[in-house]
Amino acid sequence: MIPDRLRAPVALLAVGFVTTVLLSGCSGQGNAEAGNAQAAAVSFSRAVAGATDEACGLLAPQTRKELEDREGPCASALPAELQSTPGPVRSTEVYGKDAIVRLESDTIFLARFRDGWQVTAAGCARAQVGRPYDCKVKGD
Repeated sequence: MIPDRLRAPVALLAVGFVTTVLLSGCSGQGNAEAGNAQAAAVSFSRAVAGATDEACGLLAPQTRKELEDREGPCASALPAELQSTPGPVRSTEVYGKDAIVRLESDTIFLARFRDGWQVTAAGCARAQVGRPYDCKVKGD
């Protein structure tokens, strides 16, 4: 049994410990998800240049549908729309089930689906900082 004079400090220590454990778990998952999103974006960027079927498979369903509705079959439309040259990753940000991966020559938006990260927009650039991105390939 804990004496009355020690209950409040012990309770505060317990709350602090639980909070630390929970926050550590969240940061670990965020780091893993950032790595997974980054890997998907890099794979997509590399596949656009050569393995077009693979790149098309990494597009989110709505993004692929919009591309094909506008430009025709993905395998021929994607390389025509994106002149992607894979470069080093500059930054990766994860916001729940969405991510932004900034490569040296492209910004790629992704969403996490049941089977992993898929590209929702690519070939994205901003005319000015603080303005929305203009993307060559995107879904609604």
